[in-house]
Amino acid sequence: MRSSKKALPNRLPYILMGGHICVDAAQGGLASVLPFLAMQSGWSYLEVTTLILASNIASAIIQPLFGWLGDKHARPWLMAVGVLLAGAGIAFVGVLESFWLVVASAMVSGIGNAMLHPEGARLANLTGGDDKAVSMSVFSVGGQIGFCLGPIISVAAITAFGLPGTLVYLAICVPYAVLLFAFNSRFRSFGVRNIEDEASAAAKDRWGAFTIVLGALSVRSIVFYGVTSLFPLFLVGAFAVSEDSAALLITVFSVMGAVATAVSGFVSHKIPTPKLMVLCFALMAASLAAFVTSGNVWLCVCLVMVLAWTVNLFNPPAVALSQSYLPAHLGMASGLSFGVAVCVGGVLAPVLGAVGDAIGLTPVIWVMFGIALLGLACAVGTYMVERGHK
Repeated sequence: MRSSKKALPNRLPYILMGGHICVDAAQGGLASVLPFLAMQSGWSYLEVTTLILASNIASAIIQPLFGWLGDKHARPWLMAVGVLLAGAGIAFVGVLESFWLVVASAMVSGIGNAMLHPEGARLANLTGGDDKAVSMSVFSVGGQIGFCLGPIISVAAITAFGLPGTLVYLAICVPYAVLLFAFNSRFRSFGVRNIEDEASAAAKDRWGAFTIVLGALSVRSIVFYGVTSLFPLFLVGAFAVSEDSAALLITVFSVMGAVATAVSGFVSHKIPTPKLMVLCFALMAASLAAFVTSGNVWLCVCLVMVLAWTVNLFNPPAVALSQSYLPAHLGMASGLSFGVAVCVGGVLAPVLGAVGDAIGLTPVIWVMFGIALLGLACAVGTYMVERGHK
């Protein structure tokens, strides 16, 4: 019965998207709390950035574990607990006074983030019926929206109420956790994997093909973090753009990325996912090369918009494709695709920044160009694997 469902036959993918919005708003909002902590608590830059590191590491390392648990038994309640912990963790960051308690609170938020992603992505696959790419794009766009809303929520709440304003996340996340608990039985009815895979799932696992797609997703994460972290600084240094104007570039990038994510499932109807990956990585590499050689600020802004599309358009279909390679380990595939792949970008972003400090941002962007070519190689590999499999 489950395999006969059509694309988005109900509201469930949108409910999953709401949970994704909550946990990623908490994660995105944490970064915007750091300046207030530095000013009001007197902590060093190293101390406040440790909070981001603690949250991201806790999230990335533990996500595959929750994916593995989801492969054993359906545990949709993990999503509700995840939303609760993600919100509670950032809520108490602004209230606690001990540095190490604040670090622990940031880690709790990261663990909550890790609890939602594997189970949410697994269920996005199952509730998508015959059109998993569209369902995955609905789920994924929730993350884009969350990252956009998080800084807005944090800054507005702290401006109005001081650091304790972070408690607003309890008002957001607790009710949504209750909503997810209410749908627990409905989500559990989908079981662990697609019904057509129940008998022979283990025989269909293709770890080699999955690893190639995971490589492409990791490259995508590196470019994403590189653009958001370094490109505004490049515009300031190369074109004397004001800091405020340069910061708006990331807003444009995020908005365009959210639109690309929202339509990605429908685009995959027209262009098979491996071909879409090849096209996106080719344009990504070309845009990075053009960005660093253009010499025109407005062309650079346009190229950032192109990058937003190339980085996000293939992502949900590629995640769905990676899940199809591990039908016996759908949760593990989700945890690795959303956890490890994202962590790679988050870990290497400071490395790119350190290289930029040492030799300048122009060489760093050329490094990103080379990394994009590596992603293109992974995309071509995925295309060849799919072609050979058929």
